[in-house]
Amino acid sequence: MKPKTNLLLLLTALVVGGCGMLPLSPGHSYFSAGSTKGALQQSQNPKTESTQKYRRVEEAGKTTEEIETVVGSAQKDTAREMAAKLSSLKGVVWVGILVFLFGAASFAWPPLKVLVGGSVTTSLVISVAGLALIVLPSIIVGNEILILCVALGGAVLYWFSHRHGKLQGIVDTLKPKV
Repeated sequence: MKPKTNLLLLLTALVVGGCGMLPLSPGHSYFSAGSTKGALQQSQNPKTESTQKYRRVEEAGKTTEEIETVVGSAQKDTAREMAAKLSSLKGVVWVGILVFLFGAASFAWPPLKVLVGGSVTTSLVISVAGLALIVLPSIIVGNEILILCVALGGAVLYWFSHRHGKLQGIVDTLKPKV
């Protein structure tokens, strides 16, 4: 299969197969006791249960009614959990994900392989810099800009030094020996 077809199949599988893509809708309960009626609307997040207690006491006729309604939790709300996790990621982590994917793709994809100079070690350094941008902001909180500068600066310096060393080797082999 072509890469575009694989990508389309993957995106279709993610969109169609993900039952947890949309938030769950809340439940509800109704009750009727003689002339008294009541209703319960569950909270927006069905993961938490909702409880409604109804009590009616009549002094003269000695009528006492107690109704308790519990609408339990429906199921795990994976869509909200995933959205909360993704929204809590810092911008540096998103840059890290992109840098890691660029480094991983430059291992095998010819246009990116040419861009990094055809070096597997340069691709590895770029991937490690991306991983550092993904992991380190969670460990060293508050220094995201410093982490970004060091990781990307290290990858760029390695790329330039590797490229310069390669070019210097070519110049040395072409230089006439005296």
